[in-house]
Amino acid sequence: MDSGELAAVQARMETAWGTREVQQVLPPGRTPGTRLDKEPRPDLLTDVAGTLYFVVQEEDQRIALWKSDGTDSGTVVVKAFGPTNAILGGLRIGGMTPLGSRLFFHLYEPWLGWELWVSDGTAEGTRPVVDLNPGSEGSNLFNFEELNGALSFFRHAPYSQSGTTQLWRSDGTAAGTVQLLDFGRITGGPGAVLPASGLRVFFTDDFEETVRLWRTDGTAAGTFQLKDFGIPGRYQGTITWTQRLGESMVFTLQDTVNGTRLWRTDGTAEGTRLLKRLDASANVELWPPQVVDGTVVFTFTDEGPSLEVWKTDGTEAGTVRLDAFGRDGRLVGVAGGFATVLTRTDDGHSKLWRLPLSGGAKEGIAVLPNPYADDPKAVPGLRNAVTVGGRVYFARTLGATVQTPRDVDLWVTDGTAAGTRWLSSGLTRPDVFHSPLMALGSGGLLFSAKGNVWVTDGTLQGTHALESLSAGKTPAEAAAFTRAGDDIFFRALPGAPGFSLWAIPASAP
Repeated sequence: MDSGELAAVQARMETAWGTREVQQVLPPGRTPGTRLDKEPRPDLLTDVAGTLYFVVQEEDQRIALWKSDGTDSGTVVVKAFGPTNAILGGLRIGGMTPLGSRLFFHLYEPWLGWELWVSDGTAEGTRPVVDLNPGSEGSNLFNFEELNGALSFFRHAPYSQSGTTQLWRSDGTAAGTVQLLDFGRITGGPGAVLPASGLRVFFTDDFEETVRLWRTDGTAAGTFQLKDFGIPGRYQGTITWTQRLGESMVFTLQDTVNGTRLWRTDGTAEGTRLLKRLDASANVELWPPQVVDGTVVFTFTDEGPSLEVWKTDGTEAGTVRLDAFGRDGRLVGVAGGFATVLTRTDDGHSKLWRLPLSGGAKEGIAVLPNPYADDPKAVPGLRNAVTVGGRVYFARTLGATVQTPRDVDLWVTDGTAAGTRWLSSGLTRPDVFHSPLMALGSGGLLFSAKGNVWVTDGTLQGTHALESLSAGKTPAEAAAFTRAGDDIFFRALPGAPGFSLWAIPASAP
């Protein structure tokens, strides 16, 4: 077969609906066999203007930045970095943040320490932006965000300098990397970017002093404090979660004097206000919220334990409790005007409930059987969930009190008994893979199970493994589904040796 015929075969494979191995990432001469979570693998998959970037790190911390257009010839190492004996406790790269066609990241090099880097996709264009702490000591940079065409980030300055936390911006040049504000202490907290307003709102949580809310537009003049809440931060976390809602951010604060409260801000002092006191205690366990059609649905569990389900539209009148459960549970998702909640039954099974967002009593939908109910350690739990086209798909663990559950199964519900069904067992079990679920534009779902990648349309008949277009290989332990350009990329084990980068056409047949 000549080169033209080979190119034609590859082109047909790349347009077919199925999984294909893009390229093996195990370095030449490397023998696999380390622990599964230590094997070199595509990590930190990031879409940069339609091109996939990712990193591969080995046990000696040598690391390479790659990019891929979904073809074997177009999957290449952008820049490789030699090994280091530094004790880093994980990847020597982080903060992968796209900005137009460039990628910003935080990288450790022995001669430079941790500093800010940028890449344009070439080896020559992959370089340090500026050495903020000259020499090998480096800088602790975190919370990277794109803001008004530049990179917004925080820096913990080393004690040899100020030892404080600072807010910075960068356009990718040394001259354009400037400090906006020095907070005068070690601090830093969560926040959100409000794109239409061109603002980033964020907290400083000072533990022994107070919690403050700030805003920045990426300039020194446009960076200032919005509110001092007058409450000391806590090591357990005063700001439990933040959630962007349109052009505002809603957030929870917990302190021993005021209990647990819900607030909102639009980036102005007058638009920062209390919505509701949720509980008199600051020790309730808050779970991450979900947003559907301009409504934030969230839950918390008190010491009962009892689960409470709330909703807010960002106004005082629109912040209401939907219902409560006399036991622990988890919010699964929101679809069809209903919030769905999963609880455990007294005999070791799971029960699914629905609560109308418009108000009204909760209603039990179905009891989901647990085949290991006679084993007191095989308790059911919720690992992952995604809402697609008016239905909620969720991965349920069976045996969640141990690191690797006995099984993970997939369910779907539309909020009715007839529309609640089991779809598959054998989803990826190790915690390192998290049983990934990815919504498809067609309304279907991708997931990893039984040594392959599967697709479902929410019916048993429409749930099946995808055909592999790579002869003799199927993608086991698939994880990190990421769309870039015309493909959905992921990493998987195709069998020895080691991990590969795989892809599926993003357009379903």
